[in-house]
Amino acid sequence: MRSWKHWLIVGGVIGGIFYLSSMPGLRVLPFFSSLFAFLMRFDVYFVRAAQFLAERLPIDTSELGPFQEASHAFYIYAKENPQVIEFLLRKAAHAFVFYALTLVLFFALNRKIKSTPMAILVSAVLASSIGALDEFRQSFTDGRVSSLIDVSINMVGVAIAALSLLFFMYMLSEKNNKENV
Repeated sequence: MRSWKHWLIVGGVIGGIFYLSSMPGLRVLPFFSSLFAFLMRFDVYFVRAAQFLAERLPIDTSELGPFQEASHAFYIYAKENPQVIEFLLRKAAHAFVFYALTLVLFFALNRKIKSTPMAILVSAVLASSIGALDEFRQSFTDGRVSSLIDVSINMVGVAIAALSLLFFMYMLSEKNNKENV
């Protein structure tokens, strides 16, 4: 892929972040409701896939007692307080978007920066900076607030992406070392 195409993707991701963070009172539950309605058309396939996997899991469910109790308690709480689901989805979206931003920045920068670890570091710093600047910019948008918690969650996504890249870089170097022996 040509270098300008990488930067076009980077610009698209950053533009999407700024567009969504500029929307006053953005909520994700209506979006997921429409997505859920669309996915319900494929429900039969999901059920079959889940049954296929469940039949092949070698696990004794009696060991899951504490997890089942906790998940049941959370289910009851979330059913009575749907804003909890909204909150969790928003925070997961923050981490995922900045994970993706870090990856696309890395792929764009890796062609320009000769050292792969340095490309990872620069992409992580840039993604973190964009996350912090976007949160600051939100303080000027009606119905939105700037939050250090959101900046921290953005950085969790960045850190997971950077660690994933370092892991894959390590795995590739191990594979190359074994092939050269």
